[in-house]
This record gives sequence, C-alpha cells and structure tokens, in this order.
Amino acid sequence: MGTLAVWVNMEDHLRLVSSRNDANIQEAFGTVCTGLLKMEMLYKKLRHPFIWKPHLGWVVSSPAEVGTGLKASVTIKLVHLATHKRLDNILDRLRLRLEKASLPGTYRICNRQTIGLTEVELTQLVVDGVRLLIRMEKRLESNEGFDDLVPAQK
Repeated sequence: MGTLAVWVNMEDHLRLVSSRNDANIQEAFGTVCTGLLKMEMLYKKLRHPFIWKPHLGWVVSSPAEVGTGLKASVTIKLVHLATHKRLDNILDRLRLRLEKASLPGTYRICNRQTIGLTEVELTQLVVDGVRLLIRMEKRLESNEGFDDLVPAQK
C-alpha cells in the first residue's frame, strides 16, 4: 500500500511524492498522475493554471528540472555495487544518479535528466536501470562478474 504527499513551496512550487513499501512503481506513478490531475483542475478553477511551454515543458522553479520536472526514484539496498569502481561509469551509461538513503547500505536511484523524454519514458528509464543494478548486485553477491550486463555507452 502507498501514500501520496503534496509539498507546496518547499524545494519547488509543487511536489507530489508517492511512497510505497512494495516494488509497484506503476501504481506509484498512477497515484502521482491522479493527484496531479486533481491539483491541476483545482488550480485552473482558481485561475492559476500550471505553466507549460512547448520548448521548455513544465515551467518549474529550478532550471535544472525544466522539462517534465519529474524525478522518479527507487530506494534499493546495494552492498557490493555501491563501492564498485565501475559504478559511476555504469550510472552515466544508464543516465541515473545514486544518492545515499537514510539506512546504511540503501541508496536512492533516480533519473538525471528531466527534459527530452516523457514522464513515462523517464519512469521506465529508472525501472529498467534499477532492475539492471539489482542483477549486477546479485552477481557480485555470488562472486560473479557482470561485464556482460554493462550497457553500451549512451
């Protein structure tokens, strides 16, 4: 089961955060989309619609997040891969970023870019990347190599 939190005027004008205890990213994405549509209708009624520009996408307070403004993140446990010498290169190839989470050995994996892909494509990028990182972690747990899993240079 999951929750939806709406942050107003914190780090950005508006942030919707869907948290789940399971791996159902599709459900989390759907929760955010439903909440966002409801918020958008409310703001339109108040005559404060969200601003969207064809060449920029959604206008947000941070220029680094122009485009979709979407930051999809998944928290996973990485014991072996987190300290691997090739991790930075792999994350570059996957167009993902790794951030330490609150518990030891856990990390948030999220998309680096917010422009040039749709919200669905960015979410899928994170899902596919997390799946691959988990496969690599399992190989390292078994003292196996993962060279065959490393994606081609993007």
